[in-house]
Amino acid sequence: MEKLKKYYFSRLSVDGVSLSPRQLWQYAKSKHLTKTSDDSADLPASKKNIDLFLKSQSHRTPFSRADRVKHFQTVGVPRAGMYHIDYGEFHKDWSGSNKGFTGFLVAVENFTNRLFVEPCKGKGTAEWLRAIQTFVELTRNVSVIFSDRDSVATSTAFRDGIAAKYKIEWNFLKKGNKSYLAERYIGLVKSRLSQTLNYRGGKKWIDLVPPFVVEYNKEKIDGTSYSRQSVTHANFLHFISQLLRVDDPELGFNGFKVGPFVTERWNKKIFKFNLGDRVVVARAANWKDGDEKLGQFKKVSMLGGFGHKNYTISGRQLRSTKARDRYVEVYSLAEFGSSMHFYAKELKLAGGDNNNNNNNNNNNNNNV
Repeated sequence: MEKLKKYYFSRLSVDGVSLSPRQLWQYAKSKHLTKTSDDSADLPASKKNIDLFLKSQSHRTPFSRADRVKHFQTVGVPRAGMYHIDYGEFHKDWSGSNKGFTGFLVAVENFTNRLFVEPCKGKGTAEWLRAIQTFVELTRNVSVIFSDRDSVATSTAFRDGIAAKYKIEWNFLKKGNKSYLAERYIGLVKSRLSQTLNYRGGKKWIDLVPPFVVEYNKEKIDGTSYSRQSVTHANFLHFISQLLRVDDPELGFNGFKVGPFVTERWNKKIFKFNLGDRVVVARAANWKDGDEKLGQFKKVSMLGGFGHKNYTISGRQLRSTKARDRYVEVYSLAEFGSSMHFYAKELKLAGGDNNNNNNNNNNNNNNV
């Protein structure tokens, strides 16, 4: 571990890169540091020892992240170049030390998690266009962009311009934006930059971005022979076959959803809610009704976690996670349309007797 610790602090001091447990583990394997050394007092570089070492570093501790929801349905049919994109503000008051930059645009690929970070002087149209142009020209492998409904991206002229110039499809995430990839990776970038700044001191962060991104994209993707930066349109099917552990990934693309089932006994065992049930929706998950959704400055403790309006369960299904290691329960609500956007934890049975009556009348609808 001593050699690995020296390597960690060297990269931190010289390059400004705060290495992750995975990066240290991959380096340890490449340098054969995983075995016990001649010095009996020196511990081997195991995953456990690496984790204990990093947790003991005071410059990292304030920037560890709380656990989030673990399992989300995958986004559409897998294909190469599906990027999630968003803007993250970072110490706006430090812009004087960072050439006027107040944050960065983050783009992360859906399956490889290849990362792109471009410092920005705000989130206006001109800055988004400049950052996206840099992103597209650098990656050369962008087919679809997913974002939340940012004030810039909602402009039809803005999206039409992106489509015309780069032939890129732009889609919006209707809800759950705090759990989608770009939001999570904004947190990762902020944490890693903050770790380095906390260790080195100072306020200048823009020079730390390139080495961090380069190092991250060089990482080998677990379970595959590919690094994040080496996956292209040409080898995507081979990569995805390794990632999903299937011989024919194109055939498997159709298996990302199952149910509901003809046998109602199965539906009752698998699904928490029945068709026709009247439910209330978590405020954080409601993007449609202004009186029900959680505003930016409103607190759940004051309003309650769920709204008061009743909605009707109109569809239910099991959807695969991105890793294809499990299925998650999702629902559609009649008042929101047919898309399966709601997870079981975001819904709660409404009070009253309506649900008991609806269960018997609607259980057999829409089963396949």
